[in-house]
Amino acid sequence: MSLRFQAPARFACFVAVSLFAAGQAAAQSCNAEAGADEAQTYVDQCLDVSAATHPPCNAENPCQMIWDEITRGCVALGNDAPDFCSDYGE
Repeated sequence: MSLRFQAPARFACFVAVSLFAAGQAAAQSCNAEAGADEAQTYVDQCLDVSAATHPPCNAENPCQMIWDEITRGCVALGNDAPDFCSDYGE
């Protein structure tokens, strides 16, 4: 790659990484988004169905992240999924 194209490529990479980091930082915690009681319900449901060794079932994560893990866990459990899984249908 010529030197003329290295600086623009590095700048584009920097901008992409910065935008990703800013988007992640802007995501609210589930506690802030839904309130402590509702967030704790999501966390408990997430822990009930997640097979991950380090699941994102933490009220400080965005609710969407927790809901995605619940959905994934419910799908993996299939017919053995708890009743609350119907709230997270695809």
